[in-house]
Amino acid sequence: MTRWTRHALFLLAVPLAGMAVAHAEAAKTPAQAAEMLERADQVKHADFDGFNHLLQDVAPMRAQLDGASAAKLAFLEGWRATWVGDFEKARGLLESVADTSPDAVLRVRALATLINLLGVSHRYEDAFRRLNQMQELLPSIRDGRARFAALGEASQLLSSAGQFDAAEAYAKQMVDDPPAGETECKGMQHLLRARSEAGRLASIDPEYQRAIESCDKAGDTVFADTMRADIGSFYLRHGQPRTAIELLEPHRDDLRDTSYATLLAEFDATLASAYLAMDDVASARRYALSAVAGSVRDEFTDPKRTGFKVLYEVEQRQGNAQSALNYHEQYMAADKAYLDDISARSLAFQIVDQQVVARKAEVDALNKKNEILRLSNALDKKEVETGRLYIFVLGLCLVGIVALVLRLRRSQLRFMRMARRDGLTGICNREHFVEQSERVLAYGARSDRGACLILFDLDHFKNVNDTWGHSVGDEVLKRAVDVCRRALHACDVFGRLGGEEFAVLLPDCSPAQARARAEQLRLSISATSATPSRPELLVTASFGVASTLQCGFELHRLLVVADGALYRAKRSGRNCVFMGDSGDIPDSPYPVAASG
Repeated sequence: MTRWTRHALFLLAVPLAGMAVAHAEAAKTPAQAAEMLERADQVKHADFDGFNHLLQDVAPMRAQLDGASAAKLAFLEGWRATWVGDFEKARGLLESVADTSPDAVLRVRALATLINLLGVSHRYEDAFRRLNQMQELLPSIRDGRARFAALGEASQLLSSAGQFDAAEAYAKQMVDDPPAGETECKGMQHLLRARSEAGRLASIDPEYQRAIESCDKAGDTVFADTMRADIGSFYLRHGQPRTAIELLEPHRDDLRDTSYATLLAEFDATLASAYLAMDDVASARRYALSAVAGSVRDEFTDPKRTGFKVLYEVEQRQGNAQSALNYHEQYMAADKAYLDDISARSLAFQIVDQQVVARKAEVDALNKKNEILRLSNALDKKEVETGRLYIFVLGLCLVGIVALVLRLRRSQLRFMRMARRDGLTGICNREHFVEQSERVLAYGARSDRGACLILFDLDHFKNVNDTWGHSVGDEVLKRAVDVCRRALHACDVFGRLGGEEFAVLLPDCSPAQARARAEQLRLSISATSATPSRPELLVTASFGVASTLQCGFELHRLLVVADGALYRAKRSGRNCVFMGDSGDIPDSPYPVAASG
């Protein structure tokens, strides 16, 4: 479950404020029922029990309600089903309102809740289709609170799919024009989250602190703490772990009292990483265990991934090899599942976007066909030659539109292929590298042909980003990949595991050959200027090599052994090649995915 879906679900389950609502007697007339539905709508966040009683009183009169009241009842029942986690029932009720209600405001409210529900249940393509439907309705909506809620859902969903410009645009509308009873608080939280996930935060502007104060003053403490979580992560990424701790720790106990476990897990994951950076392994372990325990069960979330990573590094520092290996396995499984979910959201957006464009083109084509038919029927009233010429022109337009539709179909297939490649360098992404490597290793095991795995990453790459900026960092990564490609064979499997870390699987290769190949790659990288724009910037890389002669043909063993050799290379001064040894070979039978 992603950050945006956890946060959106919380909006439907705000802790009860204890606001009392009298339990009304059963409605006696449709007018009374309409009044009770309005009261239920007003108190649903503050007094769920009173809200539930009101719906129970109105439900027996369902057959007597007019169309507007019946739709309002269906919406509130769908909202209630979403609250209690009955997603199938909620989906049916909300879809009925979204598709059939004559009230545009109610349709938008139902769509916003439905988008929330579909995101939580990982039905991303359906969520983006409903988002497109809601976007078409929004220009006609004048109800401020309905627009405000819809803009928040749109911003969160688009940010989760990497559409950060659109997400920021919706968040800014919330900041610029909050309805009565709302402040800039929620809009600023969505804006900060979109900028944070896009990597566009260069510094913490005072406007965010003012927004946090606005949230606290309005009683929206969850939004305030969500902003603190994003700012704490920013400080940690920029080498200020102590500042992150000073920001988050004073608010952690108050957050725990709200029972908002998913946000508390974000706090704990950031605190665990910050304390590890401060070499306080005891505190790092404590917060990491809390982050793992507080994450949603059976879901691979970012806090759970971070918690396992910190626990792995803590055990490794303390020399507990078996525990470190166990946590490393869980970290890699969580990391792979988390990245798979990110890819699924991005791909779902691309597919739905292409479908919308294709559908519009098909509608245009149908309109052109209808126009051709109309002109054909009018030929007996107009000059024949002129009519034929007009039909010919329209026919050409129709052919062009059909060609466009076919091109869009091909684009959809291209997006599917792109999902298997790293967007920056063009080589295999982590998932595709694992898939290809396991296929090569399986063949090697059957044919008794050895193979070797090379892991390497660029030395001091964080300094490149911090000194020269991310654009130069991206050039360095692409330049290093180009250099390596020229030195690799067509049968070698080359992939980016994450950040500045890369892996190469060499089929039918001995350890001596692999070491020589790794040395060749190392010399090629260090002998080439990092970028044409910065010829003075030189980049080196450290290498770790593992062989199936030591590890067998299981990818997870090769990764762990090569990873251990890589760390020895770094501890020995970097810009060198180390071979894996028997001390790096894991004993655990548990499966291990590729590391990040």
